[in-house]
Amino acid sequence: MLRMRPTRVKTKEKILNAALEVLLQEGFPALTQTRVAEAAGIRQGLLTYHFPTRSDLLMAVVDESKSRMGAFREDIDNGPLTLESLKNTMIHFALTKTFPRLMLALTVAADEHPSLSSWFIQSDLDTRQKLGDLLKQLGWHAEEDILHATRATVVGAALINLQQNTPASEQRTKHIIDIAFQNLINNLKPL
Repeated sequence: MLRMRPTRVKTKEKILNAALEVLLQEGFPALTQTRVAEAAGIRQGLLTYHFPTRSDLLMAVVDESKSRMGAFREDIDNGPLTLESLKNTMIHFALTKTFPRLMLALTVAADEHPSLSSWFIQSDLDTRQKLGDLLKQLGWHAEEDILHATRATVVGAALINLQQNTPASEQRTKHIIDIAFQNLINNLKPL
């Protein structure tokens, strides 16, 4: 019995990795059990054993996405925390195609599965809380509206860059985030 557990975890991980890849590369309409099983190199019956419905698969992909996005946000903590490192993390997020593409695919999925809206609300709250907590560690406080505006600008710039995908759009994205971050800094209050 103990041998089955690592195999199950490995199989689930393989399925989730394939599902995320399908979602990122082909979009939400392609996220079918048949397509994911094919991408994972497994029989559809095995996928159905782990995820009986498309909704089960989608919710597992959402949970995995939350975990990966959370890990991405936690990467900020690996180096010295400065205002500059926060800005650079925002720029990195916006220029990395994976996370904007994932957010876009899950936004489309939310149209079909309204239950995902709670995930977006929580993800937005978690992101703003994390930014606020990091600013507090640096001795600063920002009003909620300023955190909202900063996050919205970074996400918007990331999505525009994803769509345009040129060196010029990358430079523009960096510039827009510089402006948003300067606005954030101008509105910080000491603790």
